[in-house]
Amino acid sequence: MAVTIEKQVELSSHTTMGVSATARYVARIGSVEALVEALNWAKKNEVAVLVLGGGSNVLLPTYYEGLVLLIELHRRVIIEEDEDTIDLLIGAGENWHDLVRWTVENGWMGLENLALIPGSVGAAPIQNIGAYGVEVEEYIAKVQYIHTESMELCWIDRSQCDFSYRNSIFKKELKAKAVITGVHFRLPKKADTKADYESLRHFLNQQGIQKPSQKQIFDAVIQVRQSRLPDTQVLGSCGSFFKNPFVPNEQVQNLKSRFPDIKTYPMEGGYSKVAAGWLIDKAVGKGFRTGQIGTYEQQALVIVHYGGADGDAVREFASFVRSKVVEMFGISLEVEVQIISATKG
Repeated sequence: MAVTIEKQVELSSHTTMGVSATARYVARIGSVEALVEALNWAKKNEVAVLVLGGGSNVLLPTYYEGLVLLIELHRRVIIEEDEDTIDLLIGAGENWHDLVRWTVENGWMGLENLALIPGSVGAAPIQNIGAYGVEVEEYIAKVQYIHTESMELCWIDRSQCDFSYRNSIFKKELKAKAVITGVHFRLPKKADTKADYESLRHFLNQQGIQKPSQKQIFDAVIQVRQSRLPDTQVLGSCGSFFKNPFVPNEQVQNLKSRFPDIKTYPMEGGYSKVAAGWLIDKAVGKGFRTGQIGTYEQQALVIVHYGGADGDAVREFASFVRSKVVEMFGISLEVEVQIISATKG
């Protein structure tokens, strides 16, 4: 057999939130063959399947009845290279930040603004991860996956991935039908760095850097993130717990009359993106805590776990935060974190 099915496995160490959670079955996936075998086993035994990569954007239940797949597909391959671009095939189990560091060390442009985002490469296209003015979709050429019904190894082009803000086809039509095994990136070797994002530009200006290099962007992003986000080795967190809401401009203008300092960013189609962290800070505040769960003292958008709690406590806290934001602003925040039920992924 290419895979071993383990029973009654504690998973708190496999997620960055670190809440107490146990899976009835677990399989470590180190090859495509092992993945297919595990999926067939789950189908035969009629159990639900949950794919877990870096565990950075997921909240687990106290007990998961199905099979958890721990993705350990490690691969870094240069597919093609010329003077202007390089094409890379990266295994879904590779650590995201390690990949970004590798590209910066080699002078391959594009991913430096996405430094220090926790999680694995396989999760990047699902969430269309983004930070400091860059979304990963810009540098994805194709995504490789196993179709859970046909068990075929498939490729999907970027144009078919239906990427949008923190969203993709893998959260819609292909949800529960695809397990990502690798990502094909196409990176430029010669490109301007992107340093227009407000907090990043502010940090660089403080350092006296007007035209930052790729390495300076990489280092700056790390320092800004470390100043605003918790170290998950010390304090449990899923990162940003809610999405920044898109609000009609008419409603934004009404809010500005009441809250002149509200942080908004104009978007297309008569909408503005409102900073969810600002809303939460005003509604409950940074460092607000109930029991072992709270908002982070440096960034209210981040919910943190001080230890000893379970997923139910986090969900209850998140629900309270949402209700306070609705009460104050009339805006309903959408959860960015994938919240898993006891029987379904």
